[in-house]
Amino acid sequence: MTQEKIIIKISGVRICLRGSARSILRAAKRYSPYVVSGRSDVTLDWTEGVPPRSAHWPNPSVFDGEGGRFVISRRDFHGEVEGRRGHFVTQPKLLALDSFLRVLMTEILARRGGVLLHSVGIGTRLFPGRSDAGKTTLASLAPKRSVLSDEIVAVLPSHKGFVLHATPFWGSFRRGTNTDRKAIRAIFFLHRKRKERIDRITSSEALMRILECLLCFRDDDARAGMLLKICADLVQSVPVFTLSYNAFSTGYQTLEQRLGEACPSSC
Repeated sequence: MTQEKIIIKISGVRICLRGSARSILRAAKRYSPYVVSGRSDVTLDWTEGVPPRSAHWPNPSVFDGEGGRFVISRRDFHGEVEGRRGHFVTQPKLLALDSFLRVLMTEILARRGGVLLHSVGIGTRLFPGRSDAGKTTLASLAPKRSVLSDEIVAVLPSHKGFVLHATPFWGSFRRGTNTDRKAIRAIFFLHRKRKERIDRITSSEALMRILECLLCFRDDDARAGMLLKICADLVQSVPVFTLSYNAFSTGYQTLEQRLGEACPSSC
């Protein structure tokens, strides 16, 4: 069977996928805005088939294996990575590949001091929220070119604070096309079931809220401590608020004005 490869750059991480021509062609079409050339940070051999079961099956998990490897597993995928090389198996559907990449990115970003958050990213603002908080609704109101993602945003440290990165991981398995990165200026936690208002909150309250939106698939104290520090540093680096609004009666231009009044530095 003919083998092909592509390099996908997600939030600064270059992932080389090597697999059958058919698999790579489908992945290249799905992630075309993120396909790049040059060297990769990690190279993974990809097979579509029946993934083996791990000790944590069927739940998504990341855990350390033998010989310095880490293992990524769920009912629809299974992979092992050691250093810059690895291999993985997914069920023959792109949703399984997308899910694998999400879990893989949580591991790689954590080692770079970053995280994936259930959030909307619009320009320099981050809008975290759990399921049904209104992330997709907010993203649909904003200018499309300004939306980094309507579901999962990557946050990474920089020499001046933290940076928001677009991801291809959108809600309802929609295809992400934005590849921008923006210095974060403010965080607004979506609070759907409340009257329209914007309130400043403490970094302590913000930390509790952002941990609810954190993607983490490891279960060990060392990783928990690392992620806790990253999130604590993040919420202390910018002004933090809660946001409530009526999406049926409030247009984005009005909302943008209110956000700017609450935090002028985020404009």
